[in-house]
Amino acid sequence: MKTSDLINRPLSFAEQERLCEDLFLSRGPFYHLCTPGEENYTLFEGERDFTFLMNVIALCCKQSPGVNILTFEVMRSHLHFVGEGNVEDALAWFANLRKRLFRFYQSTGRVRNLEAFQPNIIPVNDLSFLRNTIAYVNRNGYLVYPEHTPFSYPWGAGRFFFNPDACKRCDEYYGNLPAKRKRQMFCSHTIQLPPGYLVVDGYISPVCYCDLFLAEHVFRDARHYFYQVSRPVEGYRDIAKLLGDKVFCTDDELYLIVRQLSRDKCGTSRPETLPPDQKRELARTLHFDYKAGDRQIQRMLRLEERTLRAFLGR
Repeated sequence: MKTSDLINRPLSFAEQERLCEDLFLSRGPFYHLCTPGEENYTLFEGERDFTFLMNVIALCCKQSPGVNILTFEVMRSHLHFVGEGNVEDALAWFANLRKRLFRFYQSTGRVRNLEAFQPNIIPVNDLSFLRNTIAYVNRNGYLVYPEHTPFSYPWGAGRFFFNPDACKRCDEYYGNLPAKRKRQMFCSHTIQLPPGYLVVDGYISPVCYCDLFLAEHVFRDARHYFYQVSRPVEGYRDIAKLLGDKVFCTDDELYLIVRQLSRDKCGTSRPETLPPDQKRELARTLHFDYKAGDRQIQRMLRLEERTLRAFLGR
């Protein structure tokens, strides 16, 4: 066999895995930053709120060189970020974002209690966990909003993964925008961002500040990534166990899990109609395997508090 044939041949599975592992070990530390998702209030009500936060995320990343964002998704009531760097830098980055979000609400005449809007940072210490976390974050939007896929949800970086056409998209360059437009985007008078930053749909493209190269190359290839984000919702259980006793699913996300579990185990997608013994089994699965909160389980299965306590042996 010629040397050129060896160079040009496809890498084996083992070789691809070794490259991914070497990359993981050469970088880091990695973490998953998330805010509580079980709150009943809505942080982001419409396109204006989402667009503003997308722009502020870009600004805070530029102002925090110690924070390297691999991917993120913005949901109605919470945020998910996968980052690289020190925890102290991540906390300072979030404090800056939270401060600007509070000022934005004040400027629009709305009252928002951001006391519960606090970051929970989970270390990501191995390659498998990093892959699962990236996939979980990038699939969050389409699981909640059935009109989207992981490659169309607009409020995050997921739609740019292994999607070169999306990465090239540019409605206009930030440097060409008039000063008034820049102030409107960030609700601030002094905004310094590179003039070459791409603007799409009214916000700075995540391509400009997310480390998509690193995030993509912890997967063997595009097919491997697609498999990860396309797994059934049963994959949530693995993430829940790794995150520990932290509530991380919103009601919308948990509802999809409950329906599938009910359909698979009990033959119906209407868990609220199940008899007590099957509700008991489902409640215990949600509590122990998916780390769902008590109030969430009560809402999903339409249970009284004392009944749930009995189901869980309290």
